Amino acid sequence: MLWGHLVFAAAGIASMKAAFDRGDLDEAARQGALAGPVVVEQALASPDRATRLAAIAAASGVEDRAELLGALARAAAAPDRRTAIPAAFATRTIARELAHHDADDRAPDDLAPEDRVTWRATFAKLAADRERPIEIRVLALDTSSALAPDGAGLPVQTSLGDPDPALRAAALNDLAMPIADDLRAPLAKLVVSDPDPIVALTAGAVLCADLAADPPQPVLDALGDAGLAKLKTLVRTEGAPRAALNDAGRCLAASRVR
Repeated sequence: MLWGHLVFAAAGIASMKAAFDRGDLDEAARQGALAGPVVVEQALASPDRATRLAAIAAASGVEDRAELLGALARAAAAPDRRTAIPAAFATRTIARELAHHDADDRAPDDLAPEDRVTWRATFAKLAADRERPIEIRVLALDTSSALAPDGAGLPVQTSLGDPDPALRAAALNDLAMPIADDLRAPLAKLVVSDPDPIVALTAGAVLCADLAADPPQPVLDALGDAGLAKLKTLVRTEGAPRAALNDAGRCLAASRVR
C-alpha cells in the first residue's frame, strides 16, 4: 500500500514538473489538482526549484488547498526569491478565497480555528520582517489580513509606522470596512502627516469610502480643516489610483455642501 502511494506521488510530481518545464502552467495546475494536496505539499518541499515552482502553480487550484498554507508559508519564507514570491502570491489567493467563503458562510468545516491563528501569526511575522523583500512583506501582510477578522494582519500602529510606504499602503487597503470609529483619528493624522503622497491619499480614501453608505459628518470631523485641505492637494497626485481619487472625492464633495 505504501509502495503504491509512493509511486502515485512520484508520478504526480513528475507530471507537474514536466508540464511546468514545457511552460504549460495550466496543465501543471491540472496535474496538481489530480494528485491532491498531499502530493503538492511533497513537491513544495523538493530541493528541485522547477518542482517547487510547479507545485506553487498548482497550489491555488487543488481541492482542500487551505491545507497547503503552512507549506506555502515555508516556501514564501525561503531565501530563493524565484520561488518565494510566487509562493506568497499563492498564499494570498488562498487566504482571500477563505475570507470570501467566510463571508458567505461557505468556509470549509474541517479547518481548525487554531490552524488559522497559526497561519495568521506566521504571515504576520513574515510581513513584519524588515529584512525581507518588500514584495514578500506586502503579500504576507495581505495574507495575514485576509485571515484576520478585522483585516489587520499586524497591529495597526505597527503597520502604519513601517518605514516602507508600500507596506503602509497595503495595511490601509487591507482594513475591514466600514472603518472602526477608533481608527478615524489615526487615519486622518496619516492624511496630513505621511510623507508619501500615495499613502496619505490612500488613508483619506479609506476614510472617505464610508461615505458611500454612512453619514459624512463623523469622517469630516475627523479630517478637520487640515485634512480636507491636504486631500485637495493629494487628489492632484500624479499616478494616483482612480479608485482612491474617487473615494477621496466623496469627502471633498460632502465638505462643500455641509
